[in-house]
Amino acid sequence: MGLFLSLCCGKLPLVPFMQKTKKFRWAGWVFLIASLVFGSQSVRAQDHQFTQFYASPLYMNPAFAGTTPHFRFAAIYRNQWPNIPGAYQSMQASLDYNWDYYDTGIGVLLSHNRVGGPGLVNTSANFFYSYQININRSWAARLGLNAGIGFTSIDLNRLTFEDQLINGGPTAEQLSQRPLITPNFGVGGTIYSRQFWFGAAAHNLTRPQRSFLSPDERQAIRFTVQTGVKIPLDGQGEDAKVSLSPAALYQAQGIYDQLDLGVNFFYEPMIMGVWYRGIPIQQNIRGNPNQDMLAGLIGVKFGNWTVTYSYDITFSSLNNSGGAHEVSLIYAPKYDQRRKRGTKHINCPMFF
Repeated sequence: MGLFLSLCCGKLPLVPFMQKTKKFRWAGWVFLIASLVFGSQSVRAQDHQFTQFYASPLYMNPAFAGTTPHFRFAAIYRNQWPNIPGAYQSMQASLDYNWDYYDTGIGVLLSHNRVGGPGLVNTSANFFYSYQININRSWAARLGLNAGIGFTSIDLNRLTFEDQLINGGPTAEQLSQRPLITPNFGVGGTIYSRQFWFGAAAHNLTRPQRSFLSPDERQAIRFTVQTGVKIPLDGQGEDAKVSLSPAALYQAQGIYDQLDLGVNFFYEPMIMGVWYRGIPIQQNIRGNPNQDMLAGLIGVKFGNWTVTYSYDITFSSLNNSGGAHEVSLIYAPKYDQRRKRGTKHINCPMFF
């Protein structure tokens, strides 16, 4: 039974192996077959993901802590595959602060992820530190670290095991309800001007345990590379009200990798965007182009607040899953009183 309880917290979310009503038992067989085909006798846990990856900057790269002039609050919610029983839901909220006097950024990120069917819950808290190096008057670099702790639990009473299907009574499995408590660390770096940004990071350096049965089932290190540019269209440079913001994020974790790329169009106060996930030059296990989704985005910016909504249209065999809904909220004051004394801070264009 280790195969079924090496539970994932990631972009291939866990579908409950067996629910206790006949109506949804097909979902268990879907998960079983997928586990055997893709897992090679084990399930490889993956981190969760967001289409609006730039709206959760600390999760993407710890070096982004403190890249706004003052402080920034960011929150994001994702409901993935809502038509499948036990839909995967992810929530994050972060707060980071630019300690300008010491060229330092600090921050905290709270994450909560839930798979409804088996009651699988993962909650974590991460703390961030970054240090800014001014290359010249136009370019800056940051190095960042994060340290955190995660808690993973599951309600075993909401699962049906193989021996229950065969014998019909209570399961003979001896399983513990104690949560997994795991430390985690990450590092990252970024370089940026007022129009361009580029960064890279490594996450899960301690390879946290993700199985309730085997300490050998661990989360793989996740590597990310991200870049983007702000293109003003109204001749106002950094303060442009009309602009294009193309961006890309490449992620690799274990045997999996993916590429997100797209563009947002700002015509303040309106925001519109289109985003794609996939690497079509690769092939999946069925020999088809490796592509996952196409997303549309709409939002509004009023003052220091930005609210956006996106919807993923799924290309894979899960095209009847209901796609994915995502909502983000960012509050980031653009100016503050410290600018009067000649701050050396350079605004990262990803957030404006």
